[in-house]
Amino acid sequence: MGGINMFFKRLLGKIAYKLFYNEAKKYIDDKKGTDKLLSRTERKARNNRVSLGNVGRKLSLLIQLLKSWVTGEYRDIPYRTIIMLLVGLLYFVSPIDVIPDFLFGFGFIDDAAVIALIFSQIDKDLIKYLEWKKKQRP
Repeated sequence: MGGINMFFKRLLGKIAYKLFYNEAKKYIDDKKGTDKLLSRTERKARNNRVSLGNVGRKLSLLIQLLKSWVTGEYRDIPYRTIIMLLVGLLYFVSPIDVIPDFLFGFGFIDDAAVIALIFSQIDKDLIKYLEWKKKQRP
């Protein structure tokens, strides 16, 4: 079952990348646009907290990381990681989904899979970010 799950995540990741890579590149230099994307992501996550389950916490951490990058507080993030984060968030907020969000109980499976894949792909960067964040506390 684990192999099928990973295959599904990777397939969805490739679909998300193909659909949103070019748009994600535009956000790299558009901090206001990225801020709006983050607000849309937070709103959708908050409105669908139950459907997202544990992925909601992962999504929250990805949002925090990207916010820290946008504000300039934290810049030790590779370009590839920023692009992956943006692709994932664009997929999450987009009405274009492999599984439509309105299908109660199933609609967020693809979103959750894309978020989980990104989370696993950037784990080293997340660890560095969390270590940095800990040092920021007085």
